[in-house]
Amino acid sequence: MKMFPYADYEFYVEKAYGKLDRDIFEKEVLEASFYLRYMTLGKSDVVQPEELRYAACAITEMYVREKNHLTSGGARKKSENNDGYSVTFVTELKDGEAIEELLARKADQIARKYLIRTGLLSRKVQGVHDNQCRYHTL
Repeated sequence: MKMFPYADYEFYVEKAYGKLDRDIFEKEVLEASFYLRYMTLGKSDVVQPEELRYAACAITEMYVREKNHLTSGGARKKSENNDGYSVTFVTELKDGEAIEELLARKADQIARKYLIRTGLLSRKVQGVHDNQCRYHTL
């Protein structure tokens, strides 16, 4: 099956009110779609509610924002002390955590926010009716 992005640029601009340039969006939305496909165990290839499109847009924006932040070498200041000159920076990375793991953790939080009610995150095995008695299988 051919992989495709779950949101296109027109949806991103018109419905999600996005501001990224087309080239940047189209590159990163594919990566976001791959992540969503992974999270949903491929169910998102079959069932595609509108929430999936919003999740793809939100994850795309997070990827761009975080990658720009990390490549610029910028760090957010948490506190500064002039007395002995001490500066503390905010870091979202846990000890020993790779940047990819941070992006995955953030993407996971975004995906859950949008997809929790869609059933796409369910780990149930499909095909068995839970409400039916299974006495014939004993």
